[in-house]
Amino acid sequence: MPNGKDRPPSYIDYRKLLVLFVFSLVLALVVGVKSPRVSATYELNDISSSNIKAPVDFSIPGTDMTVKKGEIIVREGERINEEHLKKLAALNALSSAGEFSVRRFFAFFVLMFLYVIVVFVYSEKNIKKFVLSLKDLVFATVFTVFSTLLMKACFMIFTYYVESLAGELFYVIPIFLFGIVFRIVLFSEAALVFSLILAVVLGFAFENSLTVFLYVFVGNILASYFSGKCENRSIILKAGLYAASITALLVIMLGLFFGHPEGHVTAQIAFILLSGVISSFLALGILPLIENVFDYTTDIKLLELANLENPLLEDMMLNAPGTYHHSIVVGNLSKAASESIGAHPLLTRVAAYYHDIGKLKMPHYYIENRPGSEDAHEGLTPNMSALIILSHVKEGVDLAHEYKIGTKITDIIRQHHGTSLVSYFYSVAKEKEDPNLHVIEEKDFRYAGPKPQTKEAGIIMLADAVEAASRTLEDPTPKRIESHVQNIIENIFLDGQLDECELTLKDLHAIQKSFIAILIGIFHHRIDYPERTTNGGTDKKLPKTSETKHKDHQKGHRRFARLFGGSK
Repeated sequence: MPNGKDRPPSYIDYRKLLVLFVFSLVLALVVGVKSPRVSATYELNDISSSNIKAPVDFSIPGTDMTVKKGEIIVREGERINEEHLKKLAALNALSSAGEFSVRRFFAFFVLMFLYVIVVFVYSEKNIKKFVLSLKDLVFATVFTVFSTLLMKACFMIFTYYVESLAGELFYVIPIFLFGIVFRIVLFSEAALVFSLILAVVLGFAFENSLTVFLYVFVGNILASYFSGKCENRSIILKAGLYAASITALLVIMLGLFFGHPEGHVTAQIAFILLSGVISSFLALGILPLIENVFDYTTDIKLLELANLENPLLEDMMLNAPGTYHHSIVVGNLSKAASESIGAHPLLTRVAAYYHDIGKLKMPHYYIENRPGSEDAHEGLTPNMSALIILSHVKEGVDLAHEYKIGTKITDIIRQHHGTSLVSYFYSVAKEKEDPNLHVIEEKDFRYAGPKPQTKEAGIIMLADAVEAASRTLEDPTPKRIESHVQNIIENIFLDGQLDECELTLKDLHAIQKSFIAILIGIFHHRIDYPERTTNGGTDKKLPKTSETKHKDHQKGHRRFARLFGGSK
């Protein structure tokens, strides 16, 4: 399968390089913005209206006096004296000078750009599943910047209005949102890499804090982990709570390690748990927006598409019932196969429901939808019949775009037949071929492709072929089913249809076993009950005790019949 890892080491995607350059530039701007501070306008002998703490270490010009970070400069209700005025003047001068430093901005930009490039290139070359398209990279960088802005803005608001509690309120900021959304929209490897980048950025943004770095990094890794295989919305809520619970323990241990005061531990734990809940609800709200803006098919959207009351599926059930039933069975086969090889069960099941929606355009041309023995292809040439059959892929892609069911499912619809041959009409055409008039070419009877590019698309191709062909089995014993499934998978493999997806021989063996188990369940034999001799032999034979009771019951009915008959 062609991907970014097949390119030579010298290959550089300059578009991605430009995205990372802009990404680093924006992060440097965000980190360079300082929290606004209210300038003290007190005069001598004024009464302080609130506590004023030193945000950083600073010295007072003209003296040997140094004010430490966190030290209270003026207490609430205290009378302002000369010493207070000197400290406040130094603090105001420090705030004005530190609003934005060009030198600091440039240094951080270069540092950030080098760091991002090294982490990204290393991950792309050495982490097998870390493959980001340009769209994925744009989303990842935009969402990282958004998360940085969100956390910085929240902390600036806390500092402005409740500076004394800003340190504790930091933990109510919904940091777990990043890990949850990244894992659901992209994949765990991307969540790991960009959580590391976000943690470093926020560590620098919050006074080079190791605690912030560890809190953000570990918290988002946990949120990403608990968001895996999101097959219902409650998993997102659990992910936020579970990640917050474990991260709260981490914060407690970090506080003990660094010797932080223990007075606010309870408040910090409560704020972290609240942050987990807020992160989960924000994720549920923001995911539909991401799906629409970036055209992603997340697990949440797949859950919506899995609803059998979807307009497309209802239309199929009414107008193409054979195709509908076939799609449901293919969905069951595909899900079992995906689970057996560690693919995406929800995606394969939902994609299987929609893989043949193109047949809705002309359902009567497909044998599973014919009400009787009539043949809609009667009177058509093999070439025209093949053209109608081949067109259902294109029609399906058009319907997928019209109903906006997502790129992942649309790609599977396009790939689920690969470049396979419509063998029946090709054989009929070859039988009628007259070499002197027209030569039948095999390419005219093959699907346009492309071949399956993912494991999920390959599984659906196999399940589709196996389910359709299983309808022709006579006396489907387990042995015949096993041989039948094996032959179909071998033929598809030998035709080269699986060359571009990542299915291995081991995977094919596991898929074959799962198909056989499902089909044996579908075609299981029932007990052939002997018929009764009563009621004209149309009912099942009952045991003697039941038969005696039945005869007594019949006699009772006859007595009632004579009674009513005598009253007439």
